[in-house]
Amino acid sequence: MEAGAEEAIVPALWAQDTFIKKTGGSEIMGQMWAFADKKGRPCCLIPEATALFQERSAELLGRRLERPLFYIARCYRYERPQAGRYREFTQLGFELLSPDPASASRRSQALAAGFLDALGLRYQTDGMAKRGLSYYLDGQGFEMRCAELGAQQQILGGGAYPEGAGFAFGAERLLLAMQAQGLI
Repeated sequence: MEAGAEEAIVPALWAQDTFIKKTGGSEIMGQMWAFADKKGRPCCLIPEATALFQERSAELLGRRLERPLFYIARCYRYERPQAGRYREFTQLGFELLSPDPASASRRSQALAAGFLDALGLRYQTDGMAKRGLSYYLDGQGFEMRCAELGAQQQILGGGAYPEGAGFAFGAERLLLAMQAQGLI
């Protein structure tokens, strides 16, 4: 599936309010590297990128009806390091800003599957996964998992939100999955 996505540059530092509003109640709140800047404004190292696209969707869309974007971002979470889950990690993602989140979600999931298929990776898809982020519609999304990774099987996650849909994966976990399956 051809995405025709444009690259978006994602900053590493952002206002805490974005993540408080967009991920409220999720475990990410307790994992943010948060502090005040020189003017006392609450900011953080970004724990994920989708919230930024949601917050800036009108600006990013401009006069367009929809816009596919991809990014590669350094993200930071103060969590207990586990296999392929580190405090600093590389997140690769795709966001389809659109007035039709259901269609955007189907297209995002198809693109994610096509990407993993192109790598030759074996995976299972859960199209009704409960996502830990409150911005996903009805708290649901999709996940793709690699059984060879044991307890931490998720290699990719995404879903629909009011401004569109998308997915992301951690490069480190993807590499572990590829190694586990003998692809690298």
